[in-house]
Amino acid sequence: MIKILIVDDQNFTRQALRVILETEVDFELVGQATNGIEAFEYLEKTDVDVTIVDLEMPGMDGLTVTKMLGERFPNTKVVILSTHDDEENINAAVEAGARGYLLKSTSAKEIVDTIRAVQRGYFQLGPGLFEKLLSRLINDKEQASENLSQLENNYIQTMNNLEKKILLRHEAERQELYQEMELQINNLKQDFRNGLENFQHQVSQQLQSGLEAANIRFQDSMPNTHEIEMQIDSRNLDQQRYINTLFAGNKQSIKKLEHQINSMRYFVIFLSIVFVTVSMLLLY
Repeated sequence: MIKILIVDDQNFTRQALRVILETEVDFELVGQATNGIEAFEYLEKTDVDVTIVDLEMPGMDGLTVTKMLGERFPNTKVVILSTHDDEENINAAVEAGARGYLLKSTSAKEIVDTIRAVQRGYFQLGPGLFEKLLSRLINDKEQASENLSQLENNYIQTMNNLEKKILLRHEAERQELYQEMELQINNLKQDFRNGLENFQHQVSQQLQSGLEAANIRFQDSMPNTHEIEMQIDSRNLDQQRYINTLFAGNKQSIKKLEHQINSMRYFVIFLSIVFVTVSMLLLY
């Protein structure tokens, strides 16, 4: 036996429901209430399986009654009876804890079937309401899909803009790095030129000093021609030949020394060229 309580402020609705429910052998109408206060008084005295609650009532509306019933009497299932078929009221009833939602224009058979289904633990909507909600869900899904697509496009655009900013920033950093490297390379080139000029100057000075020292040694080693002439006059022919031979040897030594000095100069110039070439290869 399913024990049922009717909560509605309109007497006509209460009597119409009473007639429908009393024809069912497995239904027991335990009471009728005109508002939420009377409904709670019935529930405190009598066990109720299903409570039919009008959505619009003065003082305490059907949503408030449904919430309080769920908190105080969780074993009692609520079916909302309303004249509104809009999504907002249906969703509000579901959120309040209702297990069914029927229009007052619903047929007697649909009301009876809904009460039995709710008692067995099912959630029940009146004829046409589920299709209406489903259509709304489909529209919401399509709208959500469009919104998601828009969000995706916005995300892609944002990421592209961010990537461009990062690339521009990195390009600026690379240009700054290249400029710094170029400046350092130019400084190294200048230091190398200064060092090379200094090295060449030192080599030239050393060559000049070597030539001057060699010239002094040559001057010191030169024989006195006047004395030689006096000796030639005072000596025999063999002595004169010996002196001539000695004089020719000195001249050959001088030429050999000059040749060695020239070779040394060319070798230093060759070393300078090799040093410059190797330095440029290492630099680039």
